[in-house]
Amino acid sequence: MNGNILVTSAGRRVSFVQGFQVAAADQNRRVLAADARPDRSAACQMADGAHRLPPALADDFGPALLELCQQQQIGMVVPTIDTELPVLAKLRDDFENHGIAIIVSDQAFIAECADKRLTRQLFEQIGVSTPAVHTWPAVPGYPLFAKPFDGSASVGARVLHNHAEAAAAVAESDRLLLCDYYSPEHHDEFTVDCYFDRSSVLRCAVPRERIEVRNGEVAQARTARNELSRELFERVPTLPGARGIVTVQAFIEREQRTTAYIEINARVGGGYPLSRLAGADFQQLLIDEYLNDQPVATFDNWHDGALMLRYDAEVVRFKT
Repeated sequence: MNGNILVTSAGRRVSFVQGFQVAAADQNRRVLAADARPDRSAACQMADGAHRLPPALADDFGPALLELCQQQQIGMVVPTIDTELPVLAKLRDDFENHGIAIIVSDQAFIAECADKRLTRQLFEQIGVSTPAVHTWPAVPGYPLFAKPFDGSASVGARVLHNHAEAAAAVAESDRLLLCDYYSPEHHDEFTVDCYFDRSSVLRCAVPRERIEVRNGEVAQARTARNELSRELFERVPTLPGARGIVTVQAFIEREQRTTAYIEINARVGGGYPLSRLAGADFQQLLIDEYLNDQPVATFDNWHDGALMLRYDAEVVRFKT
């Protein structure tokens, strides 16, 4: 199998690209990045090579990706955004026949994650608590939390404080789920970085408290060894169709320590670099499992209470 690594839709994921560069440093592997506009992507500028790919929904995306992988001896493709996932899931077997591993979950699991109505059913099957969903106008009271059932990156999500706000939101969109609201005064919000091996066995789960969020992505976070990782290992030792890095979002009520699960993302989360730097190096696991053909063992050896404070930085390239 080829040995280089390609991160697609790399955008601003500089830390993610650098994580692969660190993991691959002593293995003579290159870490490449692709984007629709690589000249406007900071991560592409920091990678070992930058390449243009058409958008995932374009007809020529698959052939262009395969040609790039063959030209650059890519052995592993790692997607980063939701729109790529169903497309790459369809391409996975064909690429595997060419010696290229696309790190993507099964189509059915991706669909369950993309549609929050199906995600809710999955949580119920697993046997964990999830916020109640109410049918308009028979709601129990306010505040409520509204979110599109097919939304991403918190787009369209909002708190509804009264009947007038709810009526306006429902009139504006027929895609909203009206859910119980978990206030920050009484609840802490977490994203759990999970690693599932190629057999969909859970190998590691690292909860990150979401202290501050900007535009749907975490800006400040802290690792926390708590109920969530223990509960996930108890309830989902395997999750059919899940592969690679998967993120689970949940709340914990501070006094009673009850948990409520709200979403699953079938891809790496924006705050994952905290888990890597805290000792849960999922990128090394991907290299070991998919490029070095080594089995991955269950592990829990990561630092509790590691704090991440993100900041803005610049990548400047001068015209030559």
